[in-house]
Amino acid sequence: MLVVFAALTYTAAPALSLGANNTFGETDNFELIPAVRHPTGGNCVDETGCDFEKITACAFDGVPESKQVSFLACMDEQRVGTPQSCAQTCAIKDDLHYNAIEDCFNGPRGNELLANASKAFNDALPGSTTIPHTFVNTADVQPSYTTLKLALCQAGSSAKVCKSLVEDADGLNSYRKCTV
Repeated sequence: MLVVFAALTYTAAPALSLGANNTFGETDNFELIPAVRHPTGGNCVDETGCDFEKITACAFDGVPESKQVSFLACMDEQRVGTPQSCAQTCAIKDDLHYNAIEDCFNGPRGNELLANASKAFNDALPGSTTIPHTFVNTADVQPSYTTLKLALCQAGSSAKVCKSLVEDADGLNSYRKCTV
């Protein structure tokens, strides 16, 4: 299983591309978790307040992994707007029910999902860390496309790409990270 803790920035792109391009999305499980330190104190990883993370968690609730990947990639592309307007655009694009997302965001379920994301993030990464942060099963893996692909294949993925894996010359692709 690939677990990605990500802020809503393009830093999640290497991990997202693995699922969005169906390289591994059809054969492997993905868990995308918003990077939330303190949901009640209003401090999320890359912003004041956690509204983008909360609405994303609501959009993910009960939705297949492939739609989560597509939704998060869409949210990453949004450069202006409120969390609600960005989520509405992405919900339409991904054929999700925006009214259910908004109800979750405005109700107790949104707070519960945000608290769950915070617990998962803090349990996995209690100290200062980088975002995105990725794990394959429980192994900490750098969030570059090549490194993740290699780790997923070594973990036993049945994806077609694993049959003919050729590692980049340097073994890593560059990625942008931020420390939290």
